[in-house]
Amino acid sequence: MFNKISLLFVLLFIAVINLFAANNDSLKIESKNEVSQIEVGSPFVGIEIHNSFPMINRISFYYPVANSIDVSEDYWKRENYRIMSMGLKIGDEPYFVFEEAPWKVIQTPYDVEFSKDTLDSGIKIKYEFCMNEPAMSAEFVIENKSGSPKNYEICLRYAAVIRTSHTYSLIDSGTAKTSTDSRLINLFYDYDDTGNAQIFFYNVGEKPFNSTVKFQSEGEGDCYSKPGVTFVYKKELQPGETLDIVQLIGSEKIGESEAVIAGLEKNYKKEIAEYENYIIENSSSGQVIKTGNAVFDFTTEWALAVLKTNAHYIDTDIVPMPAPAEYNFYFTHDALLTDLAAVNFDLERVKNDLTFILKHADENNVIPHAYYWKDGKYATEYAGTENWNHFWFTILAARYLRHSGDYEFARILLPYVQQSINTALKNKENNLMYSFRPDWWDIGNNYGPRAYMTILAIKALREFNYFSAELNTDNAEILQYSSIADSLHKNLINELWNNDLNYLTSYFEDGTEDKHIYMGSMLASHFELLDDMRNAQLIETASNYLLDENLGVYTLFPMDLHELVDYMGFAGNEAGEPFYYANGGIWPHGNAWYALGLISNQRYDEAYEFIRKIMTLDGVINSPNGQPAMYEYRISDKSNPDLYGKIDKPQFLWAGGWYLYSLYNLYGIRENDWNISIHPYLPNDSDTVNLHLTIAGKLVPISISGKGEFVSSFLIDGQNSPSYIIPDDDEAPTEISIELGNLNDPMITKANTKIINPEYSSSSKTLSFYTKSFSSNKVLVEIISPMRSKNILIDGEKLISIEEHDLKEGVQKIIFEFLQKEEGNKIDISFN
Repeated sequence: MFNKISLLFVLLFIAVINLFAANNDSLKIESKNEVSQIEVGSPFVGIEIHNSFPMINRISFYYPVANSIDVSEDYWKRENYRIMSMGLKIGDEPYFVFEEAPWKVIQTPYDVEFSKDTLDSGIKIKYEFCMNEPAMSAEFVIENKSGSPKNYEICLRYAAVIRTSHTYSLIDSGTAKTSTDSRLINLFYDYDDTGNAQIFFYNVGEKPFNSTVKFQSEGEGDCYSKPGVTFVYKKELQPGETLDIVQLIGSEKIGESEAVIAGLEKNYKKEIAEYENYIIENSSSGQVIKTGNAVFDFTTEWALAVLKTNAHYIDTDIVPMPAPAEYNFYFTHDALLTDLAAVNFDLERVKNDLTFILKHADENNVIPHAYYWKDGKYATEYAGTENWNHFWFTILAARYLRHSGDYEFARILLPYVQQSINTALKNKENNLMYSFRPDWWDIGNNYGPRAYMTILAIKALREFNYFSAELNTDNAEILQYSSIADSLHKNLINELWNNDLNYLTSYFEDGTEDKHIYMGSMLASHFELLDDMRNAQLIETASNYLLDENLGVYTLFPMDLHELVDYMGFAGNEAGEPFYYANGGIWPHGNAWYALGLISNQRYDEAYEFIRKIMTLDGVINSPNGQPAMYEYRISDKSNPDLYGKIDKPQFLWAGGWYLYSLYNLYGIRENDWNISIHPYLPNDSDTVNLHLTIAGKLVPISISGKGEFVSSFLIDGQNSPSYIIPDDDEAPTEISIELGNLNDPMITKANTKIINPEYSSSSKTLSFYTKSFSSNKVLVEIISPMRSKNILIDGEKLISIEEHDLKEGVQKIIFEFLQKEEGNKIDISFN
């Protein structure tokens, strides 16, 4: 609905940022223009840098606890605060302190390099990270580019402060020790709040001329004695000669530094190389999904790298966390959403993440919402009745079982999943899910029925029924939850569908309808909770009200939460001004849910183009104020060209996850409550796509080729299968090969039950298969066929009620229902 921004933004950015691949590194992006925000790090250290200026804004440590070096006084203006500075003096020229200006940047997900030519000198600054040790490397290379020898003096200074984990208290005093050779400075913060941490700065390159340390609390001083950790280097450089400074910056427990530094001095280059290789080796798109489109495949590799780099130390574990340097504590939500994608290709990761959640559940099996160090000890926030984690946890647990066949671990998960369902259902009233929070958010305080929570509850309950049935639990409980899910589903449509807006809305505590168009309602499309007409209408409404053609999908419309602070119970302006944060910002999951809605409506080409333009790195870079990013959110204010499209938190964990999840769905991977199916799609510019999918605990290669709307052959280990649904077998197939073209034989396309041993006999024109779910489950089966059906037998008895219509000329769609028996059913369908 907003379409007046010209193409100027795109044209400006296309020319200044290049994606390129080298033989030894396929994950580099070179930016000659300003990059608004950079975050990069490792399991133990992460940094944040703004505006392509290489002086660091924040260093986040994760070991021994999540302390940070940060001097910012305003979170939303944190780009204005630097924790380091660099000065340069050449010969008799005045001392020059570098001031903020963009440098050339080369980024990867695991390091970043800046370069600039100035004062007849070339300067390169590179930040790299260790794999197994709690340290990073800061390398400064200064080259004399003049035609004569010059005396160089370089001053590097870091803030001597620390902020504590979570509470973020500023500690500007401690004790310090400097080595006699000036190479090493140790800062000791011997406080419970800091985890008794020791910060070190160790020079393994050029030896400093001198070094000093002065804590902020000790007052101001001149150039050499200002508060901070200061190193001065002096060297005469011949033309073309360089001065090479390498500082190792890290954090450990007091008393560990001697052994850590001794090991780093010998092995820091090996540590850096090991981390780089680990990320590159684990980001190969060929092992996940290879489309043949360079834009998609590069983004896939970057997303996979983001999933690996955003894993940090906490309390002896390395676990997923949201970003390299911000939100440096554990959120269950981030792991769950990311693993919705990872369950397709990395079962070990998903099992490890679920195990960590169980480890930190309480004695009643209530799962954690967050886990962090605070005020001298680890603290856990548990998921209450309001918490959407209960639903996502249930959905992921069921999907892990469906992909893995790991019944042993599923039985361990079961009591925690049961507790999540029981806890969440405490907010069920009038056969709808109620919440104090609006839509997807964890802010606000106005209690009423919510579309988003009801959608999630329906999906989670049905996934739970699959999970329970597979573990042979009490069928009465399954029937109870099936009935609740059906009642919620009925009321979702009857009570929350707005016929004027053609959208799912919510209500406030006083009974007033909340007519905001929230992004969360789009999940009803992806979870197939709407009939065809409403499904199309809902995505059309989202397109009309939420879609920004350059950036993606707003969180809501209208953007008026700032005017409803008291009514909706916000704490001040925490929702943000219009077009910011929750009040109309652009978030990656909103974009994913819109793309998934297009896919649900079989608008595949539109989904393909939306993902390419909005969700790929190339698309993000070549958008207003674009930069290399898989971001948390973007500002969407078109009236301010300087801020329109500006990105916050550029390497965000589940942005990578939702991209991968959307890509799997685009190319045909579907998952309902009972099975995994493949509805293959190839865009016009692709001949083949190759992907890997976890089936029965193994990673199975799948190839899709050909042209056409239907499947001409669906080969599982060389044998043609009459089903888009992967049969429920104990053993995983070795490979699956799908050819698009004309529909030659009947194909099972959808069923809310397991499909077992599907076979089609061309001689007798009979399709036979078995189904299994739970007793009294109302099973719905859809089949497409080039022939009309003749008879449908359920356990030998003829089915009378059948829906059959022309899908297109020569293709029939056949739909029928029956009640599942406890032992399962045998289906035989004959065709004319």
